[in-house]
Order: sequence, then structure tokens, then C-alpha cells
Amino acid sequence: MRLDFWKVIGACETFDEAGVDAALRGIEGRLRSLSPEELVMFHRQLVVKLELLDRDELASMPVRRPGGEVWEQSIDGFLYARCACMLAGKEESRRVFSEPERFAVFVDSAMLSAEELLYLARAEYRRRTGKAMRGVPVPK
Repeated sequence: MRLDFWKVIGACETFDEAGVDAALRGIEGRLRSLSPEELVMFHRQLVVKLELLDRDELASMPVRRPGGEVWEQSIDGFLYARCACMLAGKEESRRVFSEPERFAVFVDSAMLSAEELLYLARAEYRRRTGKAMRGVPVPK
């Protein structure tokens, strides 16, 4: 059985809170068509792809706040920024590897809601089976 991870993810083209929310709702809908086994496969692939983006040059990008404040990314914020990058789709996620500066758009407080990507497959699995997804790592 082969699962097309990127077909489930799609591609978010608007990098603001509304765009992130719309992308998450689309993924949620596409996850409903997957079997429990495919939900596990999707979540495992998500973990691997998030770990591939766990790079120092991305983690060290500053968060620029409205009003000109500049902060370091928190550990959680960096994870959510990587989720936002995933929501942008296959091509944009790949471009970040060769052009790390492209990641800056995801290091924004408007992207924090991308965190929900971490839980969608697990929630759908529980809804469908009545059980927690086991044996699948949690992204770090």
C-alpha cells in the first residue's frame, strides 16, 4: 500500500492565519478518506519530513514581531514553523533546502496555528477506531 503524502497535504498558497486554517481544513477532509493504516502511514511520513527540516540554519532564523521586535524561535515555535512549511506543499518545502531564506515566511506568529497539523491524523484515527494511535513517534 502506497500513500501519496503530498496529495493529502496539498499546497497552501496564502501564508497568513486564514490560509493556514483553510489548508488544515482541506487536509482534515482528505484524511477522512484514508484507512486507519493509511492514517498511521501519513503520520509517520509527517514525522520524517518534519525531522528533515530540523536544521540549524532554519532554527536560528529570528521571529520578527509587529512593531519591530525580534525574538529567537522557541523549540515549539520552530516545530510549528516547520508544520507551516509542510502546509505550503511539496515544492515549497523542497525549495527551503536549497534556499533556506525562504523559511523566513513560516517563522511568523500568524503561522502558529499550523501546530494543528501534528494532531489531525491522530484525531481522525481515534475518531474512526476509538483508540489512540500507538507506536508512532511524536514530532520534535
